[in-house]
Amino acid sequence: MFPEARKLDINFEGDLNPDQFAAVTSPADRPALVLAGAGSGKTRTLTYRVAWLISECGLDPHDILLLTFTNKAANQMLARISDLTGYESWRFWGGTFHSVGNKFLRIEGEKIGLNPNFSIIDSEDSDKLIKDSVDENFPRFFSNKENPRPKLLKEIISYARNTCSSYASAMRDRFDWIETPANQISEIAELYNSKKREKNLCDFDDLLELWHKLLLDNPEVLDKYRARFKNILVDEYQDTNLLQSKIIDLLADRGQLSAVGDDAQCIYSWRGAEIENIRNFRQRYPAALIYKIERNYRSTPQILKFANALLKNMPVHEDYRKELVSARGNSMKPIVIRAMDGISQGRQVADYIREIEDGGKYGFDDIAVLYRSHFQAMDLQLQLQYKNIPFVMTSGVKFFEQAHIKDVIAQIKFVANPRDSVSFTRFLNFLPKVGGKTAVKIYSAAIEISQKRKISPIAALADKKAEAKVPSAAREIFGQMAQDLLVLEEMLLSLKSETDASQKSGGENSSHTKAVQSDFFSSMLDGTSTQPNSEKTKIVKDCQIKDIVKEACTGWYKDAMKTVYEDWRERADDFDALLEYAARYKDFDEFLANATLEISEAEGKPMENSARVRLMTVHQAKGLEFPVVFVIGAADGLFPTKRSIEDGGIDEEERLFYVAATRAKDCLIITYPRVSTSGGDYEMREQSRFLNGVDPSLYEVF
Repeated sequence: MFPEARKLDINFEGDLNPDQFAAVTSPADRPALVLAGAGSGKTRTLTYRVAWLISECGLDPHDILLLTFTNKAANQMLARISDLTGYESWRFWGGTFHSVGNKFLRIEGEKIGLNPNFSIIDSEDSDKLIKDSVDENFPRFFSNKENPRPKLLKEIISYARNTCSSYASAMRDRFDWIETPANQISEIAELYNSKKREKNLCDFDDLLELWHKLLLDNPEVLDKYRARFKNILVDEYQDTNLLQSKIIDLLADRGQLSAVGDDAQCIYSWRGAEIENIRNFRQRYPAALIYKIERNYRSTPQILKFANALLKNMPVHEDYRKELVSARGNSMKPIVIRAMDGISQGRQVADYIREIEDGGKYGFDDIAVLYRSHFQAMDLQLQLQYKNIPFVMTSGVKFFEQAHIKDVIAQIKFVANPRDSVSFTRFLNFLPKVGGKTAVKIYSAAIEISQKRKISPIAALADKKAEAKVPSAAREIFGQMAQDLLVLEEMLLSLKSETDASQKSGGENSSHTKAVQSDFFSSMLDGTSTQPNSEKTKIVKDCQIKDIVKEACTGWYKDAMKTVYEDWRERADDFDALLEYAARYKDFDEFLANATLEISEAEGKPMENSARVRLMTVHQAKGLEFPVVFVIGAADGLFPTKRSIEDGGIDEEERLFYVAATRAKDCLIITYPRVSTSGGDYEMREQSRFLNGVDPSLYEVF
């Protein structure tokens, strides 16, 4: 079935434990589900699986598709695969579901009527587009306080799309407090979708939904990629939603699927993850082989005995039962601390943290405090501040969500796709006295001038008729902005020309994706349009992506920041990081897509010369590990939450508790307050029912 193998100098059996080796060497032409327990070397198993497919099964990197959920996980996985196999990471089709969907649509999207030059809009721009759609068609919709605002409308629409459910079903299952008729939500969704198509835009959900449509409606495309991908590897399979599962099932109909996950760590149903995808794997793939990886390299035997007790209480099919075995030596039992109230809990945890750090074995940065909900950490924060213990909360604005970063990216997106009026409006609103309506007038004038004079919309912004639409207070900076955008356009033209030349000389493997190219760029390159000269414009030879980003970060925008932001210097420093990010890319389309899709785990600016205790929700801690872990608020009504108890969502809460416990390497300390407030009233609390299900001999009580 496969060509002759290209042997790699890897001792698979020597490098892997027996469980890992069995999973790695599973037949390439049969579906496999690898149930990887917490801390069992899941990433190692995945990377060696890829190496095995190449070395022993004769697959080429071009034949393998790798899918995961975050850019960080994708980059780490591809880097390890590259180190192990010696193949450059770009040779593999790998990344997040959304980034791979973007790649498919850039290449094949025209078959479903999608212009491959589309721009990807982020969450904030989606909100605005939805608001515009509603305002234009239902002017009084937002006057009714019972109707959801744009951000919530987007959440409803997104949930329905990712779960492949009707709006009535989505609202009943996830948004049952909303009284707006489902048929009106559906109509708003259609209006929003039409507006995106009109402007040649895609939101994140489009990258999956249109990818699915592409495969479903075009048998020749589906057959092409079924034949190409000899094996499809999916990481964190338990986190897939129904739409993602449908895409995988279409591509892997011949059984060429290796899915790795842990049903005991499915904790994202609130954003559409469907645990039945992993539970029903064998029903969809009757020939599937199931492997279990149970040897844990993270936690001590005492912590794993506690975690195994949690596993035994979970409702699960016998085929999926796991019992983690530690590869480490013995240590202390987990500790349960019963505090009087939240203040006492915070004080005791802070005292323990200080005592642990004073002991010298662990620093503050070895310690994490996990909680079910943010409000549970309030008293602890106060105590840490009072006792001068440095800490950081992982919540906050992520790098690519910062306003000034998004403004810069918006400029680049608009120059690449002048039909993207959403991006244009975003950065134009930065000008004084310019709002949404004024931005639309300026944009419309530029489009009209562009069509009449047969010049690009970017060049048309410098026309006096366009400038006449600008408020007088903003005209000077607008003039500078127009010139800077023109420079960006010419730099992008130069980059496009160089990329095309490179592709023609370098062949198919020189780039994974088609370069971003506006309609105007096409006409410029074939000589059917003209471009005015300007003293301030220039064609940059040997232009790189970072040069384009640098141009967007300087000039008018950097000058304008000084009149808007008190901390403009700190914001300007962020541009250096953006330039460093841009320098990693050789393909413009890939850079622009990833800059929009990027999910960073920002933790704020570090305290100088200081390690810090990390405070985070259990959801944020997924995939992380720490020598010392505190789990606070482990009381019924807090963890599990009162709502989950009332709504019957206990199963996922128990999986979340298991995730929290298995983050600990050496020391696990669980605390709860015996008294806390609810609705302003004090309530007595009992320890979490999850603790009740664990033999008390497995932990110490203080």
